[in-house]
Amino acid sequence: MTALVIRALADESEFALFDSITTLPTSGVGQRPRAFMELAADGEYRPAWVWIAQQGEKVVARAAFRAPQREQHPWSLDYLDFDTVENGTAVLESAYSALVTTDYHSPMGPRPQYHLLVPADWRTRPDARAEADARIQAAERAGLTFHVERLNLQWIPEYGLPPRSTRLSFTPVTDEQVLVDLVAQVVTGSLDAEDQAELRRKPAEAVAADLVAMIGDMPGGRARWRLAHDAAGELVGLVMPTRADRFATIGYIGVDHRHRGHGYAYDLLAEAVHIFAAEGEPLIFDNTDVGNHPMAATFERIGYRVTGRRILMV
Repeated sequence: MTALVIRALADESEFALFDSITTLPTSGVGQRPRAFMELAADGEYRPAWVWIAQQGEKVVARAAFRAPQREQHPWSLDYLDFDTVENGTAVLESAYSALVTTDYHSPMGPRPQYHLLVPADWRTRPDARAEADARIQAAERAGLTFHVERLNLQWIPEYGLPPRSTRLSFTPVTDEQVLVDLVAQVVTGSLDAEDQAELRRKPAEAVAADLVAMIGDMPGGRARWRLAHDAAGELVGLVMPTRADRFATIGYIGVDHRHRGHGYAYDLLAEAVHIFAAEGEPLIFDNTDVGNHPMAATFERIGYRVTGRRILMV
């Protein structure tokens, strides 16, 4: 049998070679809303981040890491396709080993997470379950572990605007330290797996400062961020609407743990949707952990619809 050759792409002219693999999922597992060649043309994938395994001239496995256009280090592993789990494991091991030897850093963590997109009903469909399980198995063999499963959600104007809050007042953020202090209170007791993982590594104040800095660096800027006060003037929560490269999104949302239990997350999210709608945004894309039932229910009440799921491995 021809030896397996694993390597990163030499240059952008080889993007088509990466895209020539024929052993692709048919169930919707790994399917992204835009084609790889289109994303590569936008600068989100770079040759050194795109890996292939070849037997002769045939590409039998591939893996691609991406980051927003302005970033110099990859944030996530988005593509993992192969003919066999063994070949998928091999291409991942080589790619991650190469990253270890580089000056790697990212706001998303010490190593790029694997973002495996799956249909919303993947667990009950044998075809989707098999294709997802194969990728999870290859990732586990390469040293990654399950982190969290998330719901992918979207809101478009056709779904209708939710009622705007009548019990909270909203003000722009003028003092970043006030915001950081509030985020530190929010992450305490948060049900979000990423928040909890960060809290295991550093104090709440440091987690909050990093979150605010990361979201502040997104293309959407800070002008839409809002603090929420109740009728007594108490600061109860925040919402940080922003934009990624191609869509509007809620950068962060939360209620001070001392004010939970009143359904304020609905008011915060409704305010953000109204801000985006007034700007004519055609799509808001968000996600929340499957296990974060209160937030998932809030998205549903606002009118968001589930478009699929995302499995994160670290």
